[in-house]
Amino acid sequence: MLAAVLLVAAAPAGTDGDPGAYAVRIAVTAGGDAPVQRLALPPAALAVVRTPGLADIRLFDARGRAMPIARLSATPAERRDTLAAMPILGAADAFRVSGMSLRIDRAGDARIARVDGTIAPGTDGSVLLGTLLDARAVTGEARALTLDADMPAGQPVTFTVEASRDLSDWRSLGRKTVYRAATDTARNATIALEDAGLSGDYLRVTWRLASRPLSPIAVRGATLRSRPAASVALAWVTARLPSGGDARTIDVATPFALPIAALRLVPAGDDMLVPVRILGRDDAEQPWTLLGEGIAARTGEDIALTGGPYRLLRIAADPGSSGFSASPGVRVGFAPHDLMFLTAGRAPFTLAVGRAGARDAYLPVAALMTQAAGRPVGIAQADAPPARVTLADAGDTGRDMRRTVLWLILLGATALLAGLAWLLWRRRLPDGEAAPVDRP
Repeated sequence: MLAAVLLVAAAPAGTDGDPGAYAVRIAVTAGGDAPVQRLALPPAALAVVRTPGLADIRLFDARGRAMPIARLSATPAERRDTLAAMPILGAADAFRVSGMSLRIDRAGDARIARVDGTIAPGTDGSVLLGTLLDARAVTGEARALTLDADMPAGQPVTFTVEASRDLSDWRSLGRKTVYRAATDTARNATIALEDAGLSGDYLRVTWRLASRPLSPIAVRGATLRSRPAASVALAWVTARLPSGGDARTIDVATPFALPIAALRLVPAGDDMLVPVRILGRDDAEQPWTLLGEGIAARTGEDIALTGGPYRLLRIAADPGSSGFSASPGVRVGFAPHDLMFLTAGRAPFTLAVGRAGARDAYLPVAALMTQAAGRPVGIAQADAPPARVTLADAGDTGRDMRRTVLWLILLGATALLAGLAWLLWRRRLPDGEAAPVDRP
């Protein structure tokens, strides 16, 4: 009974179909009379999303009826480039001495020395050291590289992908160990590149095995999957940090359930440049996960983040720096998201966002397009307020809540046992015999 009471008390008021049950409501104006409309979600809406996957977003008409909606993403489409393979050759060993020893005369003087050993004959030709791919025409984020490669059967082969602009300084992009069974006829090997940035780079593919290869290894070609980075404009939200805190570490709790794409930290006071690392986790029982690192600068440098969303965020100044003398200004960047909805009700329309635990109500885009009746999709506009969000102090609210629930359960169980003991005591006679039970 106590657990049920706690669950009811913690549940959000209202229902998913009630516009008043959402934290923010924004007026939406349809673009023309097209039955299907597309709406770019404003930053003020993204900053209050409380359910992962944007599930707590609804669009209501003037009578409070939820309109059919579909989820869209403003992420640009991937591009695929076929890259020709250029072999990287090296000279084979031409001079090798085995069994070498050094002898010195009996007097101990280093006047007579002799080298004993066997000089191995030189090997004519060259050996294949790796493969070079010309990706200088690709600019953006590299997603994956698929190799068309000959590999020995039954031997694990570890491929390493690196990038360089001058063919001298190489940076690692990805690595993967591939195993081909004897019955496997496929020659493709896909290596994830984790959205590494490319701009006029060559790619180098090398490989290694635990033992001598049973058959030659060769890369015939490759397909590079990438995504343009410059074409995506992030949705920026101004954030306010809690007062106080450490000069080197700022821990905050995020009120939204969307992953952060980038942060802008602007130092205040006498601070000019502060190297920082951004980390995230969900509660104090988890280790911190590195999301990104960069510079907090007056020019507003973007610090790209990967992973998440996380409930807790840490801004850690580099140990070699002086830290923050004052709380920096913070702007949070979200990846843009679009919404498609059907104007099946009466205008005006309202965008409602912000309800924890809401049920996902999105339909397939194709289902809404069947109602377009051959007409183009309209572009709706949201009359959104300025996007601001407050980042609370990262106290361990999850642990405090669990401790409170455990204490309430313990007190409830104690009260229940005390009540049972009192009832048993009241039903006993003075001489110690049990009280008679009334029967109908």
